[in-house]
Amino acid sequence: MAKHACELSFLSRSDGSALYSIGLTVALASVNGPGDVKVSNRLYNRAHLEVCYSPTTGHSMIRERALESLIMHTVEQAILVHLHPRTAINVTIQEMQSDGSALSTSINAACMALLDAGIQMKATFAAVTCCITPYGTILIDPTEAEIQESVAEATFVFDGSGEGSVLTAHQDGQLSYEDFKRCLKQCQEASKDVFAFYRRVIENKYQNEPES
Repeated sequence: MAKHACELSFLSRSDGSALYSIGLTVALASVNGPGDVKVSNRLYNRAHLEVCYSPTTGHSMIRERALESLIMHTVEQAILVHLHPRTAINVTIQEMQSDGSALSTSINAACMALLDAGIQMKATFAAVTCCITPYGTILIDPTEAEIQESVAEATFVFDGSGEGSVLTAHQDGQLSYEDFKRCLKQCQEASKDVFAFYRRVIENKYQNEPES
């Protein structure tokens, strides 16, 4: 696994933010809300959720829109939207630097920013990306060069409730059923380290905060 790093409350003008990196890939996520919502988006029984994802190039193509939709689906499953009717929760993710595992970096940044903002969730969530080489070796948190030489890449998002259930899965390239299961199992194991890393980051945040 590549090294994970995270800095919470990176932005002063958002309700919560996180600068998250996996290896040389860096994503900045910010959260605003629950707050005011346009009348056209107002929902009587839940919060309106918006997710905006911007790649390093600044130009969102079809692939980026698909990733944005996938991140939205993940976040929507995790947060308790029914607690805040007639409001909006906005999640913005900016990819700062990319060297593979961009989707998992962005999703993990979003989770940490939601925690930083104090948004109530059913459970935390963590994404792990892997790729499989032509020789059948599975690499966790691969670099862009490793992905380019692989036969397939997969990202799995797990919930942190302890059961390790899959919230979302995304795949590029072809995987046999057996290889898919092997990738899932190794990513599931790796996610335990990610959740442990989350806990350390949150503990450090509250230990370092001055008492009011």
